[in-house]
Amino acid sequence: MLWLVDTPKLLTFPCAYPIKVMMRAEPAVRARVDEVLARHAEAAAIADATERPSAQGNFRSVTYTIHARDEQHIAALFADLKNVDGVLVVL
Repeated sequence: MLWLVDTPKLLTFPCAYPIKVMMRAEPAVRARVDEVLARHAEAAAIADATERPSAQGNFRSVTYTIHARDEQHIAALFADLKNVDGVLVVL
């Protein structure tokens, strides 16, 4: 017999949601990522982003914290970020 159990939601929306973007260390890539964020999030997400360069300086990781409305909001942002040339990983 198969029992159906309600699984608890991991997030309660709306919520603050951090997104880390690993990209090539080129100013144009960061500008394109910021443009995508501007379409999906408030300006504070870009202004308050934290950035770390890689040891060799070839890559950077930028962490943005957005005010996520729902799961679809996060999924749409991830999809758009993954399509930016120069973005390697979105977490």
